[in-house]
Amino acid sequence: MIKKLTTILTLIYICFFPVYAQPQNIPVSVEADRIERDPSGRLIAEGNVVVHYKDYTLYAEKIIYDQSKDIIDLKGNIRVKTGNFELEGKEGWWNVKDETGEIYNIKGVMYGKYYVKAKSLRKKGDRFYFKKGEFSLCPFDQYDWYFKSSSGSIKEKDKLLAYNLTFRFCKVPLLYTPIFYYPTGSRQSGFLIPIIGQDTYNDFTLKIPFYLVTGRSSDMTFTFDYRNNQGQGLDVEYRYRFSRYSMFKGDIFYFKEKGEGFWWEGRDINPLKNRWRIYGNTRFKWNDLKVFFTLEIPSDPYFYEDFYNTSTLYKRYRSYTKSQLLAIYEDKDYTVELNFDFLYDLSKPTNEETLQRLPELRFYLKKKNLWEKLPVYFDFLSVNTNFYREKGDTGIRSDNLFNLSLYTNFMKVSNILEVHQRTTVYVGLEDVNKGNAIRNLFHIRNITRMVEYRRYKGFTHSIIPQITFNYISKVKQDDLPYYDRDDRIPSVKDIDLSLFNILNFNSKNFLRWEIGTGYTFLDQYYIGDMMYKGNVKPAKNSLYFKLGSITGENTLFYDFDRNQITRSISSVVIPFFGLFTYSVSHSFDKGIDRDSLHQVSNGISFGVKNLKFRGTVLNNLKDGYVQQKRVGIVLNRKCWSLTFAYIEDFKKTTGQTYQTYYLTLNILDIRYNLPFLMSKPQ
Repeated sequence: MIKKLTTILTLIYICFFPVYAQPQNIPVSVEADRIERDPSGRLIAEGNVVVHYKDYTLYAEKIIYDQSKDIIDLKGNIRVKTGNFELEGKEGWWNVKDETGEIYNIKGVMYGKYYVKAKSLRKKGDRFYFKKGEFSLCPFDQYDWYFKSSSGSIKEKDKLLAYNLTFRFCKVPLLYTPIFYYPTGSRQSGFLIPIIGQDTYNDFTLKIPFYLVTGRSSDMTFTFDYRNNQGQGLDVEYRYRFSRYSMFKGDIFYFKEKGEGFWWEGRDINPLKNRWRIYGNTRFKWNDLKVFFTLEIPSDPYFYEDFYNTSTLYKRYRSYTKSQLLAIYEDKDYTVELNFDFLYDLSKPTNEETLQRLPELRFYLKKKNLWEKLPVYFDFLSVNTNFYREKGDTGIRSDNLFNLSLYTNFMKVSNILEVHQRTTVYVGLEDVNKGNAIRNLFHIRNITRMVEYRRYKGFTHSIIPQITFNYISKVKQDDLPYYDRDDRIPSVKDIDLSLFNILNFNSKNFLRWEIGTGYTFLDQYYIGDMMYKGNVKPAKNSLYFKLGSITGENTLFYDFDRNQITRSISSVVIPFFGLFTYSVSHSFDKGIDRDSLHQVSNGISFGVKNLKFRGTVLNNLKDGYVQQKRVGIVLNRKCWSLTFAYIEDFKKTTGQTYQTYYLTLNILDIRYNLPFLMSKPQ
């Protein structure tokens, strides 16, 4: 008959020893098939032994517990389990008083993510010391990569230190270093992993970052930047956190170019030797006051094209940078904003004609109920801007908008009536013929809708007809200065009709359909910011749906006068039996009174186990050429991933095709950009 005994150390002392009252006694629970004492007084337990104390649980086939020394010898298929680690081994010992111990031939998981093997692992304090150890982020059934070391130590939220270390990938040793340091906490000074690669201008690039902790709330990164054709430089980034919300980040990049590279050919400025960029970003909060500051100034208009040449065309060919100081005071009744904007125009040789807002003061009186017994509300917005530029119109504009709203409901019909009075004052105009000027606009908008819905088995059908009347008075404003579109508010006298049909299914599928048109009593109407001639507005058809795993949307405008579709935007995503997903988006704009647009993007994606593929092709149907190609392949093994990407952009204005290839290996959450193929304009 198997005997099982559970006891607590203090009870053991009561039964067997007269020293049970000593304060250093550690409460320990022992369970086993057989428990006895040897002549020296040691506790011996055999068969399915389980030891509990504090948050530790020890398992073994046999233990010998010397209570006088607080040491437990563990023998045979032992296991040590606690909140931070779970380790298995052949034999070992453990001190229950100072929580030290050593396990031999161990295998287990530490801190929930480090998979460890070692000939021996010794715990002393909060640090673990190992001999002939291996560790990885890959689980044991997927041990694709690991570090192997002769000896070392590891501590949570501190560092891992290893000697004579080799990095092995699929059991093949790829890297050796006599000493290796890896931070296990979030902030440790030291060199980060170098980034090796290539780009459009260079066959070989190397970035070596050094991370420096300068204080509890601040740190810096120094990055040496070498490009074999362009030259070399240094990037210094400083970060400081004042509080959970308030912070500062500043960056200075300086680069010394070698000489006149091919990228300077055909440009309107002479080649530069010294290239730089200054960047700063700050946010600060004190009670109800928030302050935002952004500074970004490059050395020349071609900086982003030359130093971000592996990015997309959008990021590479930036038209401007914006530096801004914005202060916002938020009260329960009102908001005050003070804004300084400085734009650096990268599309022109000088910044003389660039319009700056220095400063702009906004005051908003939040919406309030005018009378408690009536649903009448009012709010007020005042925007006061000093427009400045070296050449061109300058002056101060005060734009003031008073809004009055009335909300009414009768059975299923709701109505919103809005009345706006807009007064704009111009002062300090340089043109004496204009002097000071004033503009008054009166705007009325009324929206009436009715909601009718019915419940059916499996879905709900909602029908919402809506009629909107919109009126803006006509005023003379051609003689006013033109800073932005708010200086030319067109007159409007329109009626718009819309009908919404909404189907909501119990399975979370839905279909939302809107049709509408309108009529203007004037000779022109507007869709967005664009003006069109005529009285009858185009018919609008908008559809948005989700049916199972298929989603799609479409919005188009049909012009009755021209008997044609003037604008259409469509997209649909279709999974095929879980094998792959096809997506297509189509954009069409007839381009009346502006450039036309006609393009289609086709994409396909699929995954096989841990391998994912995605490819897209963007075709310009108007001019008959391929505008962009993208291919991405990701091998995701959870503890590491390998990504291949190919991007091809065609810039019609220059007739050049930009091709970018890169291969990225992500291990330990650090991305290595590997040299792959040369990439230059074609």
